[in-house]
Amino acid sequence: MRIIDSESGVSSMKVMIWLVILGAGFYAGITYLAVQLDFQRMQDAMTSKASVAQVLKDEEIRNDLLRKAIELGLPLTGDNFVIIRDEDKNMMTIKTAWDVEVHYFGGLCGDLCTKKYHFEPVAQEKIITK
Repeated sequence: MRIIDSESGVSSMKVMIWLVILGAGFYAGITYLAVQLDFQRMQDAMTSKASVAQVLKDEEIRNDLLRKAIELGLPLTGDNFVIIRDEDKNMMTIKTAWDVEVHYFGGLCGDLCTKKYHFEPVAQEKIITK
């Protein structure tokens, strides 16, 4: 092993290999982070709409959430949002779900580079009534 290490150019080759591995990990992390951020942004939008449910109608909430989903590039339609008003408990619940298939490294390594994520955000807020 020591003989190989003393060869000219081997240490720069090791550095290049480590940089490629580090770059690949960084790329995969950024790709995963983008998918998770879309989920969190949709969750935040649903929570904010549920918190002002006493002044908005269900259709207004659905349309606002649909606009947000289109802005984020999520595969959602107006029918994907379930809005439940529980007048007995003064609660508003908004639910939705979607699947995202992510192809890491452009699907270069086939099924090993493809990951399917399932998201089910739920926003539940108390409705303030006077």
